[in-house]
Amino acid sequence: MADLTDRDFVSAILHLANLLNRRLGPIFESAGVTPQQWNVLLALSRGEDPVTLAGLGRRLSVSKQNMTGMVGRLEQLNLVLREGDPADLRSSRVRLARRGRNLVERLRPAYDAWIDELTAGLTPVERRSLVSAMTKIEEAMREES
Repeated sequence: MADLTDRDFVSAILHLANLLNRRLGPIFESAGVTPQQWNVLLALSRGEDPVTLAGLGRRLSVSKQNMTGMVGRLEQLNLVLREGDPADLRSSRVRLARRGRNLVERLRPAYDAWIDELTAGLTPVERRSLVSAMTKIEEAMREES
């Protein structure tokens, strides 16, 4: 049975997520992308091969339908390219377009500096512990579904 502290924990995470989205907005506003779209671009920038929409959705904990919409908007902005999946004709793969890669390279320093400023009050051990705890919670939630 969850006690009040557990409920406060979930509320704190939701509150933090809202704050992060609000504060990240101005960093990406000039580029015309949302924090959620940035997350897609960042995920794509970490891999070489095109990834399926379903795989990208799993990686980012986003439904395939939402991923399809986000990728469609990024495609309209010429930031990603969608192509057929040779292994599965019903599926498509997505990768960064040159413009998307340039955007990530241009915005990444400001994004990294913002994260450094945000976490300046945490020790490296606290940062690793926080990431580890969030990863464990995420994995537990994935197992539930």
